[in-house]
Amino acid sequence: MRHFAKALIVAAGVLMFMAPRAFADNVVDFNGSYAFGNNGVGIPPYGGTLNGQAEEFYCVDFSHDISSGDSWDVAITPITNSANYSGTYLFTGSNATTETIYEEFAWLITQEQASSNQNAIAADQWAIWSLSGGSDPYSGSESAATLLAAASAAVSGGYTAQGWEILTPDNGTHGQEFLVQTPEPGSLALLGIGLCAMLFFVKRSEWLGLRRSA
Repeated sequence: MRHFAKALIVAAGVLMFMAPRAFADNVVDFNGSYAFGNNGVGIPPYGGTLNGQAEEFYCVDFSHDISSGDSWDVAITPITNSANYSGTYLFTGSNATTETIYEEFAWLITQEQASSNQNAIAADQWAIWSLSGGSDPYSGSESAATLLAAASAAVSGGYTAQGWEILTPDNGTHGQEFLVQTPEPGSLALLGIGLCAMLFFVKRSEWLGLRRSA
């Protein structure tokens, strides 16, 4: 029972470590992996680590090349209506307009995550890249214009990109801008409450056991 209690304490410590993302130095390490190739480039998610923790990165930046083993410092911007987007690559001069762009990107990425069709996944990704230096190789129902219109309609309909963050290379730092998905704060809070409750009952059982043996 004591070993179980120690495990709970360790788990709670890990949870506290995972919750805050605003570290003083946020570092992306890119390991060179990607889902598959399309039109000469790798389609996300890309593999690597963020601050030493395994992460899946979704590239929203076609203008900067990166290679396996590249590492760079990033600023993290949550996609929320209270965020300051002035440091992001696609800042338009308006926080509200810029937020909408990244919300549309996040929505398109969720479509990628839900699909097993590589052609559809690549079309969604090229739609994202069409706003950051890429040329759209698709047409018709899979064209960037069509897919971005669908993303715009989703955002207008209430999609908020909750739980998504923008990783922008620090000024003067070589790298790409990524989106990453993080655990929802509510989920982390519930997990923390559950761990605390379990620890309470473990300690209570130990205390009652000591009383019975006294």
